[in-house]
Amino acid sequence: MEGDSAMRLRMVHCFMALAAAWPAVAQAEIFVCRTASGQAVTTDHLSADCLRFGGKELNADGTVRRLILTPQQQAEQSAALAQQRQDQEQLRNRQREQRALLTRYPDRAAFDQAERNDLQTPQWLVASARRRMVRLASRLRALQQEAQFYPDGNYPLELRNKFEENRLLTKQEQELIAGQEAEMQHIRAQYAGLLPHLESLWGRQLSDRDTSTTKP
Repeated sequence: MEGDSAMRLRMVHCFMALAAAWPAVAQAEIFVCRTASGQAVTTDHLSADCLRFGGKELNADGTVRRLILTPQQQAEQSAALAQQRQDQEQLRNRQREQRALLTRYPDRAAFDQAERNDLQTPQWLVASARRRMVRLASRLRALQQEAQFYPDGNYPLELRNKFEENRLLTKQEQELIAGQEAEMQHIRAQYAGLLPHLESLWGRQLSDRDTSTTKP
């Protein structure tokens, strides 16, 4: 009886040892690495050749667990991922800009109204400056009539100062008009450049609406 018990105990210990060893066997690492000459070498550890020339780690059934990239491949992968992230960010930015444009200009009527609004201030400044130019021209004619009393051109100091003041004010108004007309031209050019892009967005938005309404 004692001999049978001892044998059963030894068998239990043997099974326990096998059970403890099984995960290590099942999880044994298998690497297929390239050497400097390009030869594929199978090993049970991650060698320097694997890190330098690349290779792969296998599962116990021979399937690939992961690829081991060379430094150059890692650099190329990192560059590709960085480019992908940059492209995605640019796409998100474009989508945000498009949503902002459609919010501000939901249709052609809103677009035209926005252009008129942006032109209002420079148009008002030009109109005001031209009205002042008319008054300055009227004042200049009065000064010229007064100057007829001095045919020799020897005008009094006060009259000379009025002529100079009129000249400077006229020049100031001319410069203001030129600046505001350039601003209006710039505004019109901006809207003209934006319109084709918006027409494309409006068309796409209308197509999306039609598609959504026709879906069952």
